[in-house]
Parts: sequence; C-alpha cells; structure tokens
Amino acid sequence: MADGSEDARGKRAVQEAGADRLSALPDDLLQQLMTFLPSRSAVQTCVLARRWREQWKSVPAIRITREDAKRYWGPNALNRFVNCLLIFRNKLPLDEAELNSVEDPDDFEEAVRYLEPWVQYCLSREVRKLCVSSNDQELRWLMPKGLITSAFQKLTTLELSRVHSDHDLDFSGCVKLEDLKIEFSGIFGNKIFSPSLKRLSVKVCAFPESARYQICVPNLTSLLMVDCTGLTPLLQRMPMLVDAFVRLQHCDDCCQNKYEVGDCGDESCKGCRGINYGKSTCVILEALSGATMLELPAAPEVFILRRDLTRCPVFSKLKTLLLNEWCFTSHHGALICFLQHSPVLEKLILQFPLNPGSFVQMGARYNLKKQSLILKDLTVEVKCYKVDEWIHKVLEVLCSYGLPLEKVKIKRLPMLDEFQFCDSWGSGCFSFEQKT
Repeated sequence: MADGSEDARGKRAVQEAGADRLSALPDDLLQQLMTFLPSRSAVQTCVLARRWREQWKSVPAIRITREDAKRYWGPNALNRFVNCLLIFRNKLPLDEAELNSVEDPDDFEEAVRYLEPWVQYCLSREVRKLCVSSNDQELRWLMPKGLITSAFQKLTTLELSRVHSDHDLDFSGCVKLEDLKIEFSGIFGNKIFSPSLKRLSVKVCAFPESARYQICVPNLTSLLMVDCTGLTPLLQRMPMLVDAFVRLQHCDDCCQNKYEVGDCGDESCKGCRGINYGKSTCVILEALSGATMLELPAAPEVFILRRDLTRCPVFSKLKTLLLNEWCFTSHHGALICFLQHSPVLEKLILQFPLNPGSFVQMGARYNLKKQSLILKDLTVEVKCYKVDEWIHKVLEVLCSYGLPLEKVKIKRLPMLDEFQFCDSWGSGCFSFEQKT
C-alpha cells in the first residue's frame, strides 16, 4: 500500500495522536465488540479516552454474568448498578440480555427484588436472546405469570435457571421463539406450549408429583430432558423431531420392587400407588417415534419406558438408538420389541452397568409383532466395564435374529474407583454420545 494512501495517512494520524487501534473503529463495530464484555466492564471503558465516554450507552447487550455478580458486596450494590445502567442507557434495541442476581440466602428477597422490572425493560427493548437466573443454590425466584409468555415479536432464545413457575408456560404469543432452555427450576402448572419452538432443553427440573405435566411443542426438532423429578411429563406429538436425549433417573415413575412395568401392589411404593402413569397411552415414546436418533438411558427401577413399549409405536425413521440396562429384561422382551418397531435402524448402542440387577416380570406383555425380526443389516456397539455372562446372553439373543458377530463392536470402559462407583450415574452409565 502506498505511503500516501488515505488508509496509511489515517493510521499515521491515529499513531501520532497516541490513540489505540480500537479507537479508530466505527462506533457500531466498537459497540458490537463491547457486547462480549460484562456490562460492568463495558461501563468502565468510559475512562479510557474522550471517544469512549458514551460508547457503553449504545451497546446492544446487557450482560450481568454469574461470575460478575459474585464481585459485588451484596444485592444492594448489584441492584444499584443495574438500575443506573438501565436508566442512563440509550433507548435502543437489545440483541442479548443476561441477568443474574447475587447469591445471598440471608437476603434473597432483595437479591431478586428487581429481576421482574429488569426483564420487563429488556423485553420492551425487543431483546432477541434473554437469559435469567436467580443464581441461588437453594432458593428459586417466583416468575410472575405472563411476564415472558406475552406477545414479544423479537424473542428467539430464552434461558431460565433457578426459577419457579406455578402457572402454564404458554409461549404462543412469542411467535419467533425457537430455543428454550430451563435448568435447576420448578416447572409446575399444567403445560409448556409453543407452536414455534425448535429446540427444548430441560435439565434437573422439578415437575408436579400429583398430575402429569404436558409438553406441547409440535414443531420441535431437538429435545433434551435430563434428570428431572416428579412425574415424567406427557410429551405430545412432535412430527418434526430429529433427535432426542431423554435421561430418567429421579422421576416418580419408579417401582422400588423392580416390577418391569410397575403395578407391584405395594402401598409403600410411590411409583405404583395409583398415580396416573399412562395406562391408556404412551407417555414418551409415541411423541419420539418420528426421530432419526434417540438416546434413552434410564435407571433400572424407572418403568415408564417399558410400560410405553407395551403399546409401542413404529419408529419409521430411526437410524441410531442408544439404550442402557432398563431394556435388558428377563426374557429380553423390551429390547426385541424396540427393535421390531424400528424397521430402518442402522446402529444400536447398548450400555451395560458394572453390576447388573434383575426385574420381577409380572404382566409385562410387550407389543411384539408376529413377523420375525431380521438384524443382518444392523451394527451393534456394546459399551461395558467387563464382558460377563449377561452380555453374552444379550448378544446370543440378537444373533438368533440374524445379527452377524462381525457387526458387533465391544468397547471396554475403565473400571470405576470406589467414589465413582457410589456415583456411577454421573461417571458413565448415561450417554456416551452426548455430554450434558
């Protein structure tokens, strides 16, 4: 580039003036770069130079991160900062807002006092991505009814953490909402409903114990539901679904006596004590039947998946399937039923625990088809800690249906130490394909 060019002269002028290279950037680009900073740091840039004094007021993001919230002496200090930030900020649209309260169990009311008006401000600025967390390990912010579920045309992504909702989450007014993530929260009321949602993630949340929650998201393409308590939600039809990862461990659909499909008759067994667990319909599998990839690990005492198999739908598009020990029943009925109803299945991944348990088979009549099962085109991947008699029996059954041994791959996992064994659900008994 010639020394006399306009760009060269501009660079020399910046250098001679003692300014940094960032200061030579256009305002809109500079403000976009500042969206990656916590709002506190963005405001502090006002002392760098005269050029920077007003830049923070037009940054299209509010970012009160969890780590940044910990730097304040208490909720009063954080609340004062955020309130001033919103007052002096220019009245411009927002691309993203991340709101966290200070973790203070001794003054939780003050910590979450302004979350509602902060959320209202962000929504009034047509925010596209909104993340809200009460940031407390034990207490949950009670989210007001209708606060986020009203008609907000621009909202595309919503993340809620450590909140409590005692009403329906009806997002029908948020016509562009495509991503919803809820974690460490209490989800009560009756249902989640969104006609536009594409991706749903629900992690370590509490659902109602007395009635089955409903998830109505007809255009969903991806589902992640992990380690929730209460009754397993009833999933409504998801004809657009592509992949799903559902992990059931602490739900109430458990039989303490390990009856295959529940109904043990023991009055002390909460899971079998007359609770509505889907006697007339599938709770989960019917909604997942259109997926091409499914990962369904569950604790062996969770019977809801085996109960669904007694009226099993056809998985007409399913290519990849991951299962663990919940399907290894005494007569292999659950596993064979799943395979019979997956006509185009290409890959089966089986996870075996370190110490297998056993089931009491009482009235477990799976929806088996009359035509014979042929597995010559199926590839099976076995992941285990040791190759024992239990694995040999399962493979023997699969080979009896035409599975060639050369299409079986066994992957040995490292043995667990004592601490990992006590917490084996977190150390390898879940999906090997997806980290959560």
